[in-house]
Amino acid sequence: MKEELAQQLLALVMEWEEGRVVEELPRLDRMAHFKYDEYQQFGPGQKFLEALCLWLKQFETNPEREVAYAFVRDRVVFISAADMRHLVESSFPDVIRPSLITDTADVIGTAPYRVTEVIRHLAYKRALRQTLFLGLSDGSRMDIFRRAAALDNEQVWQAYEISKPKSASMLNDLRAAIGEVDAQFARIVLIDDFSASGISYIRKEGDEWKGKLVKALKQFQPGHDASCLIEYAAIKMHIVLYVATKAAVDFISKQLADYCAEQSIRVPDITAVYELSPDMALNLERDADFLALVDGNSYYRTRPLDQHEAKGKTGTVKRGFAACALPLVLAHNCPNNSIYLLWADPLEKGSARGLFPRIVRHREAA
Repeated sequence: MKEELAQQLLALVMEWEEGRVVEELPRLDRMAHFKYDEYQQFGPGQKFLEALCLWLKQFETNPEREVAYAFVRDRVVFISAADMRHLVESSFPDVIRPSLITDTADVIGTAPYRVTEVIRHLAYKRALRQTLFLGLSDGSRMDIFRRAAALDNEQVWQAYEISKPKSASMLNDLRAAIGEVDAQFARIVLIDDFSASGISYIRKEGDEWKGKLVKALKQFQPGHDASCLIEYAAIKMHIVLYVATKAAVDFISKQLADYCAEQSIRVPDITAVYELSPDMALNLERDADFLALVDGNSYYRTRPLDQHEAKGKTGTVKRGFAACALPLVLAHNCPNNSIYLLWADPLEKGSARGLFPRIVRHREAA
């Protein structure tokens, strides 16, 4: 009955005749059932169709509501929990293991395509155990990743910063596993779920390098908490992102090249398991009508940028952080690189309502 009421409300909000209702509702039902209802930041008991009704209702005219509805129907990209789990489970066999196989094949003097020969060799097993896997955020889902890759628990850590006691424990377990009293890790793999701009990973502010990758690398410098785990001067690192834009991969690669040149260390590899097409972003050629709503002030907010949003170097977040203009939603949280009308907090005073409101990682002090 609740679903029927939501359908009736949608028809009322959109001013649809019965024929249009019959045409649109089956499509919306499928979208909701297979993906959108699982969005984890909806309010208690709320589902997609109710959220859509409330979101559409905020637009002042019926033509504006039709433009907004067409955007949801045709342009929103939703990565479900099942989609993300598939990427998590694919990352080791599709990205990390081939790299290990190539390196091991070179060590033992055989061709990388002789896969069975390589993975059965002691050198491969050693290389695998001497690889340390670190999560760059809670979205890295290191528990699922570890089980899918069948890795030792003491070579996987859910965070990218490791305390001195944990480092010592990991090193002792590694030495016991491979039977060498002076062994260290040979490779670090940093894993995260999503990046659209790359700015939070590494950037230069004035003369100072900032970002989680800088923090991750610094801890392995001599005298720092994780310095015992690997030789910093010879550090080999691979960054794996489950989902990323090409712009983010290119930005991180360029910034890392500059940073590593200053540090005189090898530049890490970076791979997106699933790279988003540049065509996904909203553009004036294809999305002019909806961008007119996005770029206006009627459906934005009164609050200025906070210190974290300002790092994107844009005057507003109407088109999302760093003006990425994505129509993207992740099942666990809508990224702030997507347009503001998707993720705006409906409870914020002076703000438009978002269709998929997000939980922010950083909040300004009151």
